[in-house]
This record gives sequence, structure tokens and C-alpha cells, in this order.
Amino acid sequence: MSQLSEETLQKLADTLIDDVIDYINDDDRLKDFYLELIGDAVCEKLGNKNSDGSCTFDGSISADLIIAIADRIKISKVDDTEARDILSYFKNKKY
Repeated sequence: MSQLSEETLQKLADTLIDDVIDYINDDDRLKDFYLELIGDAVCEKLGNKNSDGSCTFDGSISADLIIAIADRIKISKVDDTEARDILSYFKNKKY
């Protein structure tokens, strides 16, 4: 349990959110993660995943498609209602 009050925690989150989003967007680890995860999802959705986990796409088509999808993904802040829904999801998720 946090030693900060709920009000203080929310104000601190509101103050830091834009800087945190900028930090995340500037970090190459996120881009690498996105590209890998998007590639996995495309393989899974299009049914071209081999038993060893590799994908049978033509390399240039796959890369072009993955980049086109990545260009459509944006990290942004959500309103309070959405934030509560997301927080509730993570609080109730069983690991």
C-alpha cells in the first residue's frame, strides 16, 4: 500500500503523465517491443505461424505491414473513467 494519499497519488500522476509518455515514446525499447509484438500478432492473425514460432511471410511484405500497423499505434493519456477501468483490470488480473 502506498504511503501517499489517493488524492496526492492522482495529482502526482496527472503532473507526470506527459513527461512519462514522452520518455516512453523516445525510448527505442518500446519501438523494438512494438515491432516484435506486432509481427507476432500479424503472424497469429493471418495464420502464417510455423510450429517453431517463425513466420512464413515474404520479408518485405511483413516488414511493410508491421511498420504500417506500428504507425497507427499511439500512447496517450486516458480520461479518468478509462483510467479507473484499466486500473481495475490490473488489480483483478491473476498473475
